[in-house]
Parts: sequence; structure tokens; C-alpha cells
Amino acid sequence: MRHSFGLTRLEKLAIGAAVVVVLLVLIPLYQQLVDIKRTADCLSNLKEIATALNLYQMDYGGALPVAYYAQSDGQPLLDAQARPLTWVLGISGYVRKDLERIFVCPADPLHGSTKITHPRDPQRVLGLSYGFYAPLSGRKVSDLAHPGLTVLLADSVAGGQLGTIDPMPLANGNDGFLLSFDDNLLMPTEHSRFIARLAVWRIRNEGEWQGDNLRAFHGKGVNVLHADGHVATRDPSIVRIEREPDGRLKPPWSLPEPRRR
Repeated sequence: MRHSFGLTRLEKLAIGAAVVVVLLVLIPLYQQLVDIKRTADCLSNLKEIATALNLYQMDYGGALPVAYYAQSDGQPLLDAQARPLTWVLGISGYVRKDLERIFVCPADPLHGSTKITHPRDPQRVLGLSYGFYAPLSGRKVSDLAHPGLTVLLADSVAGGQLGTIDPMPLANGNDGFLLSFDDNLLMPTEHSRFIARLAVWRIRNEGEWQGDNLRAFHGKGVNVLHADGHVATRDPSIVRIEREPDGRLKPPWSLPEPRRR
């Protein structure tokens, strides 16, 4: 029997089921919208960085900043706070907005795993979510055959966190400022297979990398800045190094060509 002031048990169950269905639809939709917003904000960060890099190049004869300032043994030069001096220091004066917003990916769960001294205030720490592709350190974009296909910066993590390959840790693992190779530091060898420190991770610690084992800060892939200044979201499979039949790297991990005299 139905009372005028209430609902039957069956009606309550039906309403509860409807609410559950709505939540099952809305929660994934909300997560997708959040990821779209964070991805857009991250790409906006990379565009701001691209502008600063362009201004830097105009002042330094077309050359990019160095990935990091090095000691004689190749290890990063550290500041008074024992933090690495990176490419961020070179371009920070060309960034018009707050560095905290530009250099930290909003989707980065670690809020910038690389920690550097804030270039504008030595008493503060700045997180960094982006890594610089090692072979382009201090080089000219004009040395690249296909700058529009070559990644210059990408979402990154430090110290091998989240399972990234980190064969040669720098600055006690505070090394996400640099994108390197699974068997070398600055340049690939003939045996290099993967890019280290990209913001991707593998489920297993042994065996080969597999496409369905790769994840990223962003649901659709890894956000990158190409050497020609345009930004994009690339498939996480770019962690793999692929080669032409003659052994040359395929994009997006191109090497600068020797300069002609």
C-alpha cells in the first residue's frame, strides 16, 4: 500500500539505482573534463616556455640553453642549496609569468619531482615537470633536419620515479630536468632502446616495454614541445627509440646534423 506522504520500498530502490547509474556516467565524464583542462593548461605552459626559449635564442645567436651546467666529470654543477643548475635558469628571465605555474604540469601527481632553487628567490624551491632532450643541449635548432618532428621538452619525472628507466642518476636522482637514454647520458649508442625520465611508467620491472604498460600524466599521452616551437600530445609509445635501416634515429628523437664549414 502506498502512503501519500512517502515512497514505497520499490520506488526508493528504483531511485537509488537511477542515482548510481547517473554517477557511473558522470564520474568518468568529470574525470575526462578534468584531464582535458589539465592537458590544455600544460600545453599552455609549454607554449610560454617556447616563447621564452625563442627570446633566449635571439640573444644567443640561435643557440638553445644547455640542459644543465656541468662539472668536469659531467655531473651537474650544484648551487649553494645542492640543487642542479638547469636550463630553467637560462630562460627564467624571459618568462613573463609566475614560474611556479609555468614549470609545473597541473596533472603531475608529484607537483614537479625535480627540485631546483627558484631563479628569482634563492630562499624558495621550484618544482619542475619538464625535461630537456639531452642531444639538443646548447645546440642550434637549425642543425636539425626536421625540427617540427623533434621533441625538445616533454613531461618528465626525476629519479626513476613511477618506474622510468634511470640508468645514470644525476644529482642524487634529482634529474628529471633531462631526457636521456636507457644506456647513456647525453647521446644514444647503437644499443639505446628507450628514452629515460619521460613521464611514463611500466607495470613490470622486468622484460620489454609494451604499449599497454605505458601511462602518462595525461590520459591521452605525453605533452611535448617540438624544436620548432609547436606543442602537441604524443602517444606514450614515443618512449621507444626507433631507427632507420642505416641506424639513424627516427623522429621524434632526432640528432643534430654536423655543421658544415
